[in-house]
Amino acid sequence: MKSSKRRLQALTESSDGMPNYLKMEDSESSIPPVFRSRLHELFSQIEKEFDLLYTENLNLQEKIDILSEKLERESYIGDRQNPDYVDFDASGKNSKVKLTQSNSQKVKASHKLRVQTSKIVSSFKAPTYNCQLVREFTAHKDGIWDVSSARPGQALIGTASADHTASVWSVEWGKCLLQYTGHTGSVNSIRFHPSRDIALTSSGDTTAHIWQAAVNWDLPVS
Repeated sequence: MKSSKRRLQALTESSDGMPNYLKMEDSESSIPPVFRSRLHELFSQIEKEFDLLYTENLNLQEKIDILSEKLERESYIGDRQNPDYVDFDASGKNSKVKLTQSNSQKVKASHKLRVQTSKIVSSFKAPTYNCQLVREFTAHKDGIWDVSSARPGQALIGTASADHTASVWSVEWGKCLLQYTGHTGSVNSIRFHPSRDIALTSSGDTTAHIWQAAVNWDLPVS
């Protein structure tokens, strides 16, 4: 920056400090004196602004240097205070002992945590249940969409199927006691009346049917 300023002064000023462009002979310049004076003022302002910028640049550089030194000192102090810091200026033996003790403590803590975790997981193990088939109901020719139980006191269930039928089954026998075939589309749901032998079904044929669901217990349908 200083060398640039000196080069600029050498180009614009003579040995006596006067700008070179003002020392030109009138015969060598066609610029009127008024304009020459104005140019002198403008160049003077440029020089002053250049000096200000140069001074500000020096001040900023000094601040940057101070901050850099401060950050280096703080970083060094922070590393010294870190418990994992190893002082390489000390003997290698002491450093190795510190690192070995630290690693040993970490391994012990990790093993203890694994043991505690295993105990917690084992305490949450679900009890074992044995499931087996009790009874199977087979009569529909397509998928079953819904299953519903009859009113209390009757061991009956109802099924709604995609084969366009609804069936009423004996839970004890596993046999179909009644089959409703009034729908022309898939039967999607079935419900029983809470006190009467009536069933309600809804179908993909856009209808819902209420029908008599009284069964003949003596003649189960196979």
